[in-house]
Amino acid sequence: MNRLFMKRYGSEKLNLFILIMNTYNNEKPYYEIVPLRDSNIKRAVIFGGKVSKIINYPQNILGSVCLYLETDEVINENNYFKNVQRLLNLIWLTTDLPIDYQTEEMQGCDDFEKIYNDYKCETFYDPNIIQGHPITQNPIARVPIYSCLINKLSDKDFEKFDNALNTYIWAQEITRLPNPHLKYTLYMTLYLSSINQLANNPQPICTSMGEPVPHLICEKCGKRTGLTHVTSHNEEIEKIIKDLTTGSTDKIIKKVKKSYHELRSKFLHVGLLSGGEKEGGFLFSKFSEFGVLSEEQKILLEEMINIKWLNRKLLELFLQKRQNA
Repeated sequence: MNRLFMKRYGSEKLNLFILIMNTYNNEKPYYEIVPLRDSNIKRAVIFGGKVSKIINYPQNILGSVCLYLETDEVINENNYFKNVQRLLNLIWLTTDLPIDYQTEEMQGCDDFEKIYNDYKCETFYDPNIIQGHPITQNPIARVPIYSCLINKLSDKDFEKFDNALNTYIWAQEITRLPNPHLKYTLYMTLYLSSINQLANNPQPICTSMGEPVPHLICEKCGKRTGLTHVTSHNEEIEKIIKDLTTGSTDKIIKKVKKSYHELRSKFLHVGLLSGGEKEGGFLFSKFSEFGVLSEEQKILLEEMINIKWLNRKLLELFLQKRQNA
């Protein structure tokens, strides 16, 4: 059996998670993290380390991201999310690198210093190497900052961010599965859902002042359809984008609202795939000739990239701008 799936966490109150696919490349050898408000964490540290203490890396080799956790309670299925998964989600958000991990036995170790001396990697920073998100350097430094910002959110905003971030990570996980183009509608729906969860709760659009419920207008022929807006999802998404971003947002909002109807509503309500999955997906559609993408396929790819980065940016902006004074 693959070692990654043999042990999810240690059996003690000290745990070391080695993120084998997430390279550590930051200015400091380690960063202390402020424990989140409802966790059992006493101390959390992220550092650049080796996959095993018995291995000696060459001086110029960067190590993996290692997460050390010291908790008041033994980590189990009931407290795993609030003690481990949230921090892993933050690491993926900041580094844009997967969080697959292995755990190491902590026998004979009673504090971080001993573990760090056994597992630390001598080389922890190379400014000439940029991995993960292409325009982010020193990404791990953001994790302790974001943990502080999370603790300053109101209870309501904390729950919103927590749910939205986890949904974003689900979408990221699906894109890593074999043949991600066959799952386009599903992960695009999750990206949109994550954005939706940051917004205010949608309200039913009811008859107002004797006026009828507004009907949807067909984008192709311009005629009124029998479909109605029953909630204000789209309007709330538009509000959160305008609230968190600066500059002109008209094009962004138009694309998101269009995607919401084409992807999320169709998939959730009638199970209708919208990304060409049944024909092999947007990368290998029967309409492709000589490996050249059609204009329709290019649009699907562009929308995928745009929605993903918009989702990521809104999560970061939400943290920065929703501080509970």
